[in-house]
Amino acid sequence: MDIKQELEEFKVDIDREIEIYIDRVIEEAKEMDPFIFDSIKYFKKTILAGGKRVRPLMMCWGYKAAGGTNYKEILKTSVSIELIHAFLLMHDDIIDRDDIRHGKKTMHARYRDYNKRLLFDNDADHFGTSIAMIVGDFIYSLGNQVLFESKFEPTLIIKALNKMQSIVGLTCVGEIQDVYMEYSGKVTQEEILQMYENKTAKYTFEGPLQLGAMLAGADDDFCSKLSAYAVPIGIAFQIRDDMLGVFGDMKKTGKPVGSDIAEGKMTLMVNYAYEKSTKDQKKELDNLLGNQNIDIMNVVRFQEIMIDTGAKSSVEQYMKQMIVQAREALDKIALADEVSDFLKALAEYLNKREK
Repeated sequence: MDIKQELEEFKVDIDREIEIYIDRVIEEAKEMDPFIFDSIKYFKKTILAGGKRVRPLMMCWGYKAAGGTNYKEILKTSVSIELIHAFLLMHDDIIDRDDIRHGKKTMHARYRDYNKRLLFDNDADHFGTSIAMIVGDFIYSLGNQVLFESKFEPTLIIKALNKMQSIVGLTCVGEIQDVYMEYSGKVTQEEILQMYENKTAKYTFEGPLQLGAMLAGADDDFCSKLSAYAVPIGIAFQIRDDMLGVFGDMKKTGKPVGSDIAEGKMTLMVNYAYEKSTKDQKKELDNLLGNQNIDIMNVVRFQEIMIDTGAKSSVEQYMKQMIVQAREALDKIALADEVSDFLKALAEYLNKREK
């Protein structure tokens, strides 16, 4: 199976559905308010600028895994989880103070600069943050609306909507854990892995897979079996994301390398580095993490410490263990060969990615 081609073809299909839906919303927004009209038009540019579309992909394959056959409808419905993702990212960009995503200004940065350029240059940061929070909330409502308006059985839609709220709730728990760890600076590997499970594994893999399976009529037992695959692959995915935040290429990731360092992110890799570092290296890490004025030389030095302490190689090994665990879990689920082959190939591909 050519997994890269499969992902590229899916992205074309789902982006078409996203564009169709948002164009409808834009038309409706004309009658609401000129400012919301402008913000949704800009949102369209940002959501179509990039993204792996992992969550709608998982939703569609969860549907297939449970024997669903109306692929056209599940594809349209999977726009819901991508809109929920966009809403969460909009708020996450505020928390992380990120001005760029996929080569475009983030929503809060765009309206901060809008304030400076066209309004009164009065509390521009707060203006940008306020608009991004409100637009994010608006997009969240649209994500739920897509699911609510889908043509699946009403009882299945209600079950899936309930699951969607659980996904968002657990993601918020993970986000709180992440922020707390960033400020406290004293965390264990177990706490970091718990945060990864809540913030990424359940939100990016387990939740969407189960959403799709539910809409195909799967029972709770089948959904639980999917979790045994989804959680380890999600943890591996987050570890890879953390590594790209330090070692990635901005041209490929669409996000400035070193932004996680500037924000003081306490990742599993950073935790390993602290455990194995010398006194001088610890001091350097303390000075680099959370430094808002970090430059390329600082990033290079941070990379060197991750390598010299063995932190990079340690998390790479742990990531491989998670992939093995995910593959073994799939062997215990009765799945069509096409589904099993795809999910195994996906696990390998996602965690070798460069963006």
